[in-house]
Amino acid sequence: MDSAITCYEHARIFTGQSAPADCFAVQNGCFLFAGSTEAAHRLFPRAGRIDLGGRFVCPGFNDSHMHLLELGCVLTQAQLAPCSDALSHVLHSFGSFAAAHPDEPWVLGRGWNHDFFADGARFPTRDDLDAVCPDRPALITRACGHIAVANSCALRLCGIADTAPQVGGGRVDTDESGRPTGVLRENAIFLVTSRIPTPDRAGIKRRLSLAMDCVRRYGITSVQTDDFSALSVPFEEVIGAYLELKAEGRLTVRVTEQCYLPTPDALHAFLSAGYHTGWGDELFRIGPLKLITDGSLGARTAFLRAPYSDAPDTRGIATYQQEELNALVLEAHRAGMQIAAHAIGDGAADLVLNAFEQAQSALPRADARHGIVHAQVLTRGQALRMKALRLHAYIQPIFLDYDTQIVGSRLGERALDAYPAASLLEQGITLSSGSDSPVEPPDVPAGIQCAVTRMPYTRRADAPYLPQEALSLADALRSFTSFGAYASFEEREKGVIAPGYRADFTVLTADPFAADAMRIHSISVAETYLAGKRIFKNENPM
Repeated sequence: MDSAITCYEHARIFTGQSAPADCFAVQNGCFLFAGSTEAAHRLFPRAGRIDLGGRFVCPGFNDSHMHLLELGCVLTQAQLAPCSDALSHVLHSFGSFAAAHPDEPWVLGRGWNHDFFADGARFPTRDDLDAVCPDRPALITRACGHIAVANSCALRLCGIADTAPQVGGGRVDTDESGRPTGVLRENAIFLVTSRIPTPDRAGIKRRLSLAMDCVRRYGITSVQTDDFSALSVPFEEVIGAYLELKAEGRLTVRVTEQCYLPTPDALHAFLSAGYHTGWGDELFRIGPLKLITDGSLGARTAFLRAPYSDAPDTRGIATYQQEELNALVLEAHRAGMQIAAHAIGDGAADLVLNAFEQAQSALPRADARHGIVHAQVLTRGQALRMKALRLHAYIQPIFLDYDTQIVGSRLGERALDAYPAASLLEQGITLSSGSDSPVEPPDVPAGIQCAVTRMPYTRRADAPYLPQEALSLADALRSFTSFGAYASFEEREKGVIAPGYRADFTVLTADPFAADAMRIHSISVAETYLAGKRIFKNENPM
């Protein structure tokens, strides 16, 4: 029996629990032991041994909210984040991409952010895109995913080149003459994306494989991912792609699907097909119903109680009326689904809290583990309502890298209530961390640094943002490991290094507890293991 056991020894191990360890043993894809190297030698004298040379090891990282398929799609498009220093740079890069891909029927790009444009902080327009890509339909999406800009060719294909239709939960921007500018907000984006040719099953699998290759380089072994919104394909196609990858032995990350089903018809079809929270196995399972109730703070589409401090003509966009949201939440709740609702603004948080309260009042469930994704602008009173409802908070510490630059201007005094973390834990509200990739890179060390410093990691800042909300380093690590496992009802299966748990673990090149907190982002992943099998090795660890 000992021949099937492998001991990993001489390591600095963060088990996720209080017991210290410098060695752990793995058998049949699970942890068998965690403790001292000396004890392991006594217990397993015939085991295989791997000396980790004093490196830091922790449970495999769990990104508790991202978009894996969308990340894979973005990796095939023009990468506009690196050139967001200027609109002219974005347009030049996009034009070069279009010229280099003459056979693409649509030209797509993602990642621009107008707040960084040195040549004027404005949105691109159809005319800007026409100048660099006039002959094919084109669409470029803002980093947040809540604003996109189409060129004239794309607008003509969609019948909105000359007039702007009314869109529930969205908006087509127009100029003073009423001509669409090409800027599409929230649900209006679907007017264009619904016309983009969709990949077949093989194309979906290729995009998922690209994304999995990316995330395992960051030490990620589990993702909770909204994939149904990435492409205009039936949800069965996405599920089928995952199941085929699993059957082929190519599913190299554990997936909990956050199921974007924004209408009663979509939810009915899903439930009628027999899917529900918990359906699946340890590699692919159905998680919560995912709903999106507003936009983003950067795009000023997050729905606020009162107007934006730097744009008093808008409160953002609510994508649901209260009655619509109540009905959808109640139906999913009645069916036993877990629910994770995107709400960034405090106005959107009100809508979501009201809907959860109505559902629980009509049909109490003791451990529904419903949650709010982002929970960025959250008052103390709303946090108390979250606690009473036993809601989970899916937070993104890495957002602080950019959002600390805009939160004061967008929110004014309300910024004192924004981006809570430590106070949620202190009140007994569970939370877990993610990246919302491709909004931000799925860079866990960077996310951990932002969580513990409350400072950006790519640019300078004068002081931490609400430093009292900083997580301890141990809790920041747990927020990317065991706390994420709790969010998906897997807290007894993964997220800690202890006997009986799945042997998913990440080896880092340095110990974050011994590092300068402002340099944690520079720590890289040396190796990533899933069920005791290495799925990534850094050939040039620093």
